[in-house]
Amino acid sequence: MKYLGIVVATTAEAQSFTKHPVVSGGALLQISGIGAKRAHLAARTLLEKGATSLLSWGSAGGLIPGLSPGSLVLPKNIIAVDGSVYPVDAAWRESLCAQLKGKVNLHEGLLAESITVVTRPAEKAILFKQTGAIAVDMESAAVAAEAQRAEVPFMAIRAVADPVNITLPRCAIASFGEFGKLKPLRLLKALAKNPVELFSLVRLGRNFHAAQSTLSIVARLAGSRLSVP
Repeated sequence: MKYLGIVVATTAEAQSFTKHPVVSGGALLQISGIGAKRAHLAARTLLEKGATSLLSWGSAGGLIPGLSPGSLVLPKNIIAVDGSVYPVDAAWRESLCAQLKGKVNLHEGLLAESITVVTRPAEKAILFKQTGAIAVDMESAAVAAEAQRAEVPFMAIRAVADPVNITLPRCAIASFGEFGKLKPLRLLKALAKNPVELFSLVRLGRNFHAAQSTLSIVARLAGSRLSVP
């Protein structure tokens, strides 16, 4: 039996699946935590449990002006920080594109890896110049590497929560744990030092909600066809 292994960094991102059946043939979902090391471990765990394909699912940062909050990225390739390029499964991506075109704001360019959160427009501009990628995340390259090692199909589905022109507030970086869980005391301390960041935090929350809405739409529309065709 075929099993789709889904790596999701945070509990909040995983919630986009809660109301929709993922795949009729069977699916395994692993909440990895943020970052490449955790994503590597989660992907290996899924493979050990019997996953026959791997999917990186969640949010991303935009690197070009055309990606607004909620834009969907279905990349053809993932470029890692060491320069390695990992292709997604072409037939799988084309099948999903056919299902989703015209229903969501869909983009198909490169997805870059970053080992840290890319917080400022200037940093995003540098990353775009270096890689030509249209979006960035911290986990997809790790999942792709594990899929390549295991010789199983790989796909990435990412929705933009952090567009290119936005500077992430420092209070957000300091106030969320490795699984994306808010630490209220940390947040209060950070906002006490710089209360003006509250406005940026509210905007970030709206943008993340837009990304989550897109992911929920993808889960609903693709449903049992989300896996390898």
